[in-house]
Amino acid sequence: MHCWKTINVQREYGPTRLAILCSIIFVIVFSFSFVFLSPLPPAIYNDDFIWVFFICIFVLYPIHKLVHYYSLFNYRKNVKIKVRFELILIINIRIKNMIPKKRYIFTLLSPFLILNSALIMVTLFYPQYSHYSCILLAMHCSICLIDLLFVIDLVGAPKEAVIEETPKGYEILVPPNF
Repeated sequence: MHCWKTINVQREYGPTRLAILCSIIFVIVFSFSFVFLSPLPPAIYNDDFIWVFFICIFVLYPIHKLVHYYSLFNYRKNVKIKVRFELILIINIRIKNMIPKKRYIFTLLSPFLILNSALIMVTLFYPQYSHYSCILLAMHCSICLIDLLFVIDLVGAPKEAVIEETPKGYEILVPPNF
């Protein structure tokens, strides 16, 4: 196998640009989701369970990472989880071995699809709490930005490619006859 491309989104975009993109995604997703998912006629918004909202804010990121982990369930022996506390909780999931491209794309997209679908369902079934779920949806889309940037880079890779994590970033490896 030889390296077709190395992907390091943090180095490629930089932390400032990523923070700005996450903020823009948050504002856009919240604006559109609140407008398009709000009931007609408008519901009376309820703030009874604000404590649940704050708990959801703090557990959204760990749940996102947990969905990543469970989507790698067949590779669980090759997955290393590292948790550290800085200003916020940071969870790193490292894959020790190579993983097929399709499986890696599935792993990257699974939290986006599962959690966003759940949040949209909450918005539709509980319109009195749609303001909370729209904020959580926007936050989760911001969290998913880096995953989506990886997917954009992976889509153009050859079908038979495999992904390997290195200290430099993610390497897309292809067979020698490619």
